[in-house]
Amino acid sequence: MQALKTKSNIGEMFNIQEKENGEIAISARELYKALEVKKRFSAWAEINLKHFKENRDFTSVLTSTVVNNGAVRQLEDYALTLDVAKHVAMMSGTEKGFDFREYFIQVEKAWNSPEMIM
Repeated sequence: MQALKTKSNIGEMFNIQEKENGEIAISARELYKALEVKKRFSAWAEINLKHFKENRDFTSVLTSTVVNNGAVRQLEDYALTLDVAKHVAMMSGTEKGFDFREYFIQVEKAWNSPEMIM
């Protein structure tokens, strides 16, 4: 895995958002898709987020997507803290989950490095 040097290339694997308080947020839907989960997103999220506290470990957000007929549909998503994203990736028990956890650790190190804090 390549080293992460700047905030602009930190989000190469996932669309990483910076919250108002400076924390990193990862989309649960993006992680779900990347892990290639076979369950429906709502069932997967319910199982994987049940031990975490809303508004501390994750926040509920609405996203939009365009469906086949061109209409826009609202979807529920969750903005996960980096720690929760690492935990959920490891809970998947897959090689990809392990790789994503390693990636999130690199993101955290890069994000907290002295060069990035300035």
